[in-house]
Parts: sequence; C-alpha cells; structure tokens
Amino acid sequence: YVYAFAACQVTGGFFLILGRFVPLGLTILGPVIVNIVLFHVFLAAEGLPLALVIAALFVFLLWRYWAAFAAIVRP
Repeated sequence: YVYAFAACQVTGGFFLILGRFVPLGLTILGPVIVNIVLFHVFLAAEGLPLALVIAALFVFLLWRYWAAFAAIVRP
C-alpha cells in the first residue's frame, strides 16, 4: 500500500511539475490528498493545518483547470 501510495504521489507530482498533463496529475493526486486530509482529521490533528493548505492548493488548481473536468459532471 505504501509503495502504491508513494508511486501515485510521485507520478501526480511529476505531471504537475511538467505542466503539460496537469489534469491527469490532479486526477491521480485527488484521492491521495483526500486520504491525507482524512488521516489528519481523524488520527493526527497536529498536521491538519498543512493538510488543509495542500487541499486548498488542490482546489485552486482544480478550479483553474475546471474546463478539463467539466465533462465528468455534465449530464
């Protein structure tokens, strides 16, 4: 589980840094960020502020690239 989790983090981060496949990187990192936030909400509250900052940055990038995700929620 840890290796798969780390692979998702590295792959998603690589796509974000590359700048060409940002929606794919956000798709890969979305569940990872949800997992991190929920871990800090329920198990380790001392890391919650940083987790919320990361989640806010994720939401900002999701908003910025919303055109790439609009087809997912369109009927």
